[in-house]
Amino acid sequence: MTSILPIIEELADAPDHPARARWLLEVPLSVLIRDQVAVNRLLSAAGFHEGLAYMAAEISALSATRGRDGLAPNTIRMTREYARIGIQVIARGGAEEGAA
Repeated sequence: MTSILPIIEELADAPDHPARARWLLEVPLSVLIRDQVAVNRLLSAAGFHEGLAYMAAEISALSATRGRDGLAPNTIRMTREYARIGIQVIARGGAEEGAA
């Protein structure tokens, strides 16, 4: 028996960056918050820098103090959306990480 949860094992077993990107987009956000250390370690070990940036953006957005409108500040929301778009492109296999 391993010491990580099955949902985290799915990320550990992902064969490539598109599979990791799909995992990041599909996993419940509560898992990203709860297991952020393990997720970051796996993404780092895989050299998935776009995934690390996405994780940082999601955690920032989920942890931000919200305004009266119930939303995080615009800068945080925009950073999150740009990171999410980048991960969506990778998940579709449409771009290599770091490509211009």
